Amino acid sequence: MKKYVENAIIIMLLLRLQTMLWRYFLNMVNKISDLLKSRFDTFLLLFILFQPLLDLFTSLSIFLLKQDLTLGILIRFAIMLLGLLYLLTVDDKKTKLQVLSYLGILFVFFAISLANNFLVKEPMSIFAEGKNIAKLVYMTILLFSYYYAFRALRKKAANWDIKLQNYITYSMIVIGAVMIIASLTGTGIKSYESIKKGHQGWFFAGNELGAIMAICLPVVVYYALRNTKSWKTSYYWIPVVMIMFSLLALGTKVGWGAIAIVLAVSLGMSIIELFWKKQKHLKYSIVINAVLLAIFFSISQYTPVYFNTNVHLGWVGVDKEKIEENEVAIDDISEEGMTNIMLSGREKFLAMHKEYYAEAPTSQKLLGMGYAGNYEEEAKVVERDFHDLFYSFGSIGFVLFLLPYVVIALWLLVTFLRHFLELFNTKNILIGSGVVLALGIAYTAGHIFFAPAASIYLAIMIAYLMNNFAEAREI
Repeated sequence: MKKYVENAIIIMLLLRLQTMLWRYFLNMVNKISDLLKSRFDTFLLLFILFQPLLDLFTSLSIFLLKQDLTLGILIRFAIMLLGLLYLLTVDDKKTKLQVLSYLGILFVFFAISLANNFLVKEPMSIFAEGKNIAKLVYMTILLFSYYYAFRALRKKAANWDIKLQNYITYSMIVIGAVMIIASLTGTGIKSYESIKKGHQGWFFAGNELGAIMAICLPVVVYYALRNTKSWKTSYYWIPVVMIMFSLLALGTKVGWGAIAIVLAVSLGMSIIELFWKKQKHLKYSIVINAVLLAIFFSISQYTPVYFNTNVHLGWVGVDKEKIEENEVAIDDISEEGMTNIMLSGREKFLAMHKEYYAEAPTSQKLLGMGYAGNYEEEAKVVERDFHDLFYSFGSIGFVLFLLPYVVIALWLLVTFLRHFLELFNTKNILIGSGVVLALGIAYTAGHIFFAPAASIYLAIMIAYLMNNFAEAREI
């Protein structure tokens, strides 16, 4: 009898303890939920300021400490997990259910794709496959997180977008300062292993760095346009000059193209707004913008990208004398050579993956061949994001991943056409040009979708544009 009483007491104590622990757990969950709901939107805004520092930490870890699993990677994916939790706290039940349902389906697909490759792919690295999936899904989770964060900030802070523009500009100033110091001290890491010129400052990945600056340049230019009210405030264009220098110092075609497109768009839109919306202060920026564009084109032949293009022309068989005398015409370059120059040799990796795909079983054609395809020895990706997405995750994964982006693009287009007068302005056109640049870079040069350091900026720009358009609908 005594034994039964003791057992009953123990069971009661355990149940009591279990109840206390459960209540404590629920209390902690509620506190975390309240904290995420009230503070995470502001934190995500501040997180933009830390991006260059995370990139520098990554470079330090890889080059000096020889560590591939860096602090920057761990922090970024910790924020991604917090972003998932933040999505659970969103008040809008309808859109929250849609977003969480989509993410659930996406995660189930990745699990099925991974399981299929585990059965049919040899060799296969679970770590490489998992990292590839995590890198890809990072952009989508951050897109939804920033969309809801900006929406919350829009409702409680009138100047939220001013802070966003400032923080992006400050981040680019840090990158520009590092690039300039690296140039002056000769300590920059070379962008290329060949005789091509250019350096990436103290950052690890030159392609990602170029993509980051290209995506953010429109915001930096708009920051200058917004703040330049007279000749005395023309110093707001200094960050633009810093990023222009940095993009040219990289020696990539992406950097050159981004400068030409963004400065041309900003000049055109500024002229339109000067005469259409009578924004007189823009006359100062128009002069500065035009001068910078003229200087940019006049010095292009002395930049690393010009030298590198000539080197590449020699590689594809163009006569050296014509190159030296600047007499190369389009007809002098074969179609194959032009493709090689535009894609920097990526077409060879594309041909290799097409062969993998042709020989792959039906399950892999639908669910994907995983990271770098069905390689035998060395894993090589195409380095063109849309192609890598298709070959890694098959036709189903390709459509499933891009589905929300297509829906968002259609919504933006319809909203723009319906509210044209309110939305056709320099800010929206420049932000839109940043998104288009990012997608163009993703298609031709990669290092966007699968590069968290760069994809976060694309997510931010899309979320920013969505909130601007949503605000116009509410007026």
